Amino acid sequence: MTTYKTLETPSGSGELRAANAHVAKVFYHLKVRQEIVEPAAGQAGGPGVLDITGEVTISQDEPMQSQVARRVGSGELLTLHLNDGRRLDVYATKGEPYTDAYRIVAANPAGFTSE
Repeated sequence: MTTYKTLETPSGSGELRAANAHVAKVFYHLKVRQEIVEPAAGQAGGPGVLDITGEVTISQDEPMQSQVARRVGSGELLTLHLNDGRRLDVYATKGEPYTDAYRIVAANPAGFTSE
């Protein structure tokens, strides 16, 4: 069984970009966890891979909502720009059918990058 430790749960407003072009203003809620690696006999344990997941919702003041929604849920590699200056490459998929939320997963196992 894999065990994780939650490191942070950032949330706020940000921007999704594709190839450095604006796609949508979004609100995000992320969960950043790190795998806990149990030491094998005679070996040191330590931190494992990062697991960053969450969801985004497109801002209601974003023009052309339906076109933006299709692009966000297309499986295209997007970059989420957080309000604290960090960036995260993500893939988004449509979440629950009756909500406006999109599930996102980090595309880079190293996690966030800074501007």
